[in-house]
Amino acid sequence: MTGSEIEQIKKLIIQSKKILILTHINPDGDGIGSGLALMNYLTKQKKKVFFINRDPLPKIYKFLPGSSKVKNSEKINDDFDLAIILECPELERTGNIIDFKKQVKYTINIDHHIGNTMYADLNVVDPKAAAVGIQIYKMMKGFGCHIDRDIATCIYTSIIIDTGSFRYSNTTPEVHLITAELIKAGADPEYIASEVYATTKNSTDLFGKMLSRLKIVKNVGWSVITLNMLRKSGADESDTDNFINSIRSIKEVEIAVLFKEYGKNKTKASLRSKNGYDVNKIARIFGGGGHKHAAGCLIDLPLKKTENKIISEIFKYYKNKIK
Repeated sequence: MTGSEIEQIKKLIIQSKKILILTHINPDGDGIGSGLALMNYLTKQKKKVFFINRDPLPKIYKFLPGSSKVKNSEKINDDFDLAIILECPELERTGNIIDFKKQVKYTINIDHHIGNTMYADLNVVDPKAAAVGIQIYKMMKGFGCHIDRDIATCIYTSIIIDTGSFRYSNTTPEVHLITAELIKAGADPEYIASEVYATTKNSTDLFGKMLSRLKIVKNVGWSVITLNMLRKSGADESDTDNFINSIRSIKEVEIAVLFKEYGKNKTKASLRSKNGYDVNKIARIFGGGGHKHAAGCLIDLPLKKTENKIISEIFKYYKNKIK
């Protein structure tokens, strides 16, 4: 984030009284963590701040400071001076819960996805940033903001989620330097990790069912989670957020996929990779996207058909050895 971008953001914040923060559908730790850090800062600036997403907050992030103030809605009816949209490569990824042209005076798009469509009045997009939380940290430092324990906790959470707890290739020296500052400011790595990666009896039961359906072929590993598996285990869909990383962590697996059944004709595919393989190329074929080593898509097809189509594309990709 450049000095000029920081100044532009600061100017828009100063002139705004009522501010909306939102992130993408099915919000994750980066969108939530960076949003809560921003909400904390804006509240201290005496702004009227609303953090609203289409989908509910996953249970694992309810430990974050300010999480009880995050709302979810299918439709926002209020008007705002400013909307700050976090980690959304396309405006549609917010879930179309507000008419930005009619209900918002100015929009800021802060993101780190390749292929961001630059849809806002001010677009601050850095594909080299390991997490949007990194961008928010730099912005606050540029503002001269004091990073307190609550802000540090939220930003640290966003970083560990998008770096796979510092296991992904986007874990740069800068990432470690910033997380060191966050720890100095009060972020507790042991506590945060225990909350983010905590399991329950039900989630462990579901994890076992997922592993029982694991397939590994030619360094591609994948499994499925059906609605029936969720019902039988008693687990929530949000309990599955870290399952994909367990498939990716298998030594022989270079591309990992987890298919989740959302309905009779709707399936979500989460893709992860290592050793230079670009799963964003696969996700984009199916209208999704993300990053080189972490991407996803939501497809209007039954689980089995989605599984067959995506795995087929991955094997084509492997055959052509595109990296």
